[in-house]
Amino acid sequence: MTRKKKSILSILLFVLIFGALLTTATFTDLQVSNILTRTALADHTNYLSNDTFGVALESVGSNPIYLAFAFSFMILFWYCARKKSLSAAPKTIFAAVMAVCAFIACYVLCSDTMEYIHEHLVNIEHSQLSAPAWLTVIQIISAAFLCALGLLAVRNFSDEQIENLFGFAVATLVFVIVSTVALHLVKGPVGRIRYRAMNMYPDSPDYGFAKFARWYEINGQWISKDQMLTLFGTTDALKSFPSGHTCAAGASYFLPMLNDALHIKNKGVRALLWICPVVITGLVAVSRIVVGAHFFSDVLVGGTCAFVCMIISREIFVLKGANFKALTGKAEG
Repeated sequence: MTRKKKSILSILLFVLIFGALLTTATFTDLQVSNILTRTALADHTNYLSNDTFGVALESVGSNPIYLAFAFSFMILFWYCARKKSLSAAPKTIFAAVMAVCAFIACYVLCSDTMEYIHEHLVNIEHSQLSAPAWLTVIQIISAAFLCALGLLAVRNFSDEQIENLFGFAVATLVFVIVSTVALHLVKGPVGRIRYRAMNMYPDSPDYGFAKFARWYEINGQWISKDQMLTLFGTTDALKSFPSGHTCAAGASYFLPMLNDALHIKNKGVRALLWICPVVITGLVAVSRIVVGAHFFSDVLVGGTCAFVCMIISREIFVLKGANFKALTGKAEG
């Protein structure tokens, strides 16, 4: 099959599957949440759920986005350090900046994970939580260890592989940043109330299930932050759509790009690098519904946003427009 036919088939298949899932989610959002939250939010008293599966995935669900950042910056560190065309001073400066960025990504990974765990231990919502000094120290030490370990691991790549991975690193940074920014630009204006917020006042005409909204309805921030703090103990009760955690988990779609960047031929490895992000994103998506943080359509759009941004970024920076040229008739293969 030619590249053009593969590209057309892939696009049609994606549109068909996504359209079918979004249509299903549109009409079953509330029912799916009712089923999956039955145990996790049974008492209707807490905004946060202590469901083991939900808490575990909430704590590590955002890790892929920080790993994507850290890995990309580590590659760029060695790319700068080994770039013979750069003079000593710029090479040192650029490499140092990339190392600092890699450390920051590792630090945010550690702090995000530990603070989510701490959040559930003290039952205070993540956005309102201040980490104690001792926890910050542990986060810094852990981040330094992870960063050093990662840099040493990436060092084992050959000069040729690092050169090939440059486009991969840029593509990863672009798709992760674009998908994250796009998602957060939508959250506020849509103003969809979270299931777990409605679940606390199920019969209230003002904050209960009477306020359930479809994903496409634009409501804005119709409850003030002070009211949200009083009612739910948080200020993010109206940011259900789309799912940030699922989009962050979808950053794991950087893995399939390694197939192209490193020219991996082994079919088993290539398949595994596609299957892993699908499983990771899917598990995080389900966990977000279980704890009442999001609806089916929220997680579907969040994960798909990351996937689409990856496909476009991969096409531009890794494949150099090969599929686009095939579709426009400028190349065939």
